[in-house]
Amino acid sequence: MEYSPVKVTSSFLLSILFFATACGQKTTQLPNEASWQSIQSTWAGAAELNHYQLKQERYGQIHDGTAVLIFTREPFLEDRQVKDESGLGNFQVLKMNSLRHFLTGAYPYRTMVSVFQPFEKESTGQALKVSTSIQEWCGHSFQQTNRRDGSTKTEVKSYYEKEDNTSYVEKASILLEDEVWTALRLNPKGLPVGKIQMIRGSLASRLSHQEPISEAVQASWLPGKSSTTLIYEITYQKSGRTLAIEIQKDLPYGIQGWKEHDSEGLISEGTLVKRESNVDYWNYNGKSKGNKLRKRLKL
Repeated sequence: MEYSPVKVTSSFLLSILFFATACGQKTTQLPNEASWQSIQSTWAGAAELNHYQLKQERYGQIHDGTAVLIFTREPFLEDRQVKDESGLGNFQVLKMNSLRHFLTGAYPYRTMVSVFQPFEKESTGQALKVSTSIQEWCGHSFQQTNRRDGSTKTEVKSYYEKEDNTSYVEKASILLEDEVWTALRLNPKGLPVGKIQMIRGSLASRLSHQEPISEAVQASWLPGKSSTTLIYEITYQKSGRTLAIEIQKDLPYGIQGWKEHDSEGLISEGTLVKRESNVDYWNYNGKSKGNKLRKRLKL
């Protein structure tokens, strides 16, 4: 059966805001709404590349590192949930590749999260697919989530005995933490506020060796660090883990950084170093051209 992305109507969003306010949630200014034509124009070109200074907790210590977020619009096959290389289809997604690299002493960690969200008007989350990998000297872990036939299925492959070959099924309507990142770029104003159910981030699950299951979270908008930014904050009610993502108020809603922490302290933090828009980085294969792009990104 072909998957149909969930539509979020204006009346539904207004009802969410009403009940959040009625329950006493503090409200703040929401991102400025952009026309669908403007959003399409913003993502009509090549990729947006973002370099962040990373601080990442591992083994009880904070490690310095590098993070890169890549956003691009590309053709996608809904049924197989892979890139459309034939060019015969007309379905598209906004893809995010989020990469982190940090050292934990003698050996490095490299992580990657890929999110594929339908590129549609009023699309708030509802990614069709999320795939995550972690590589380090001890071994390799992989997690993939697919939305199909009214459910969200997650499978884990890992060198850890208790995690390998495990799978989890949730309702398709439950929001993924991973798809918040892409929803912020297309329709941030449509993201829910108040108490909701959310499946924790895949990277957070794998690094903490926790099951990728849904939990109650409190979501809210907060003032940003400057007058031109806002923060979308998610707090998990049971664990106390909080993820705060800061974006520009206006299109293209660029991600300025994030901060993730729990009761024991900082988990990760990203601070924007450099952004390059409309870059066909896949054509920067040569050493000379590629090095120039990396230099512009301050990598």
